[in-house]
Amino acid sequence: MERLAEGDYDLIKPLLVELHMGEQIHYSDHPQLRREEIENHLATVPMHFQGENVVFGVRDEIGDVIGFCWIVLFDPGTGLEGEVAEVYVAPEHRGRGVGEMLMDQAVRLFRDRRVTLGYVWTRPDNEAAVRLYRSAGFEANRQLVLTWYPTDQP
Repeated sequence: MERLAEGDYDLIKPLLVELHMGEQIHYSDHPQLRREEIENHLATVPMHFQGENVVFGVRDEIGDVIGFCWIVLFDPGTGLEGEVAEVYVAPEHRGRGVGEMLMDQAVRLFRDRRVTLGYVWTRPDNEAAVRLYRSAGFEANRQLVLTWYPTDQP
């Protein structure tokens, strides 16, 4: 086992192209790319990348922020991704469409920036959030997502 150096990307590129070719057929609602398009898109994968934080806020009539949506945009080398990292509306302002306005703006940003994958995380028992995200066009994940959390055990 070794950590490949930045200059060794060409060693994995053929495998990465095969991975993309094999996986894209499972997502009929995603553009199906030709091998050449995938190869061109994967011409280089940066070893370091940066993201961009975008925060939208809604103010009340006196100017206080009553809700916000924090979005993270980044390209790990396979296309611009967007995550709705946080959405929060003050309890006394819920049920007035503030969350919907924030999510509409998030989706508009995803479209304007040509995000290739957008996602949002919540607990299944957070019914209000699930309804909000579904109403904005998000759907249950078609992939199994496993998470790793640090523990005190080595």
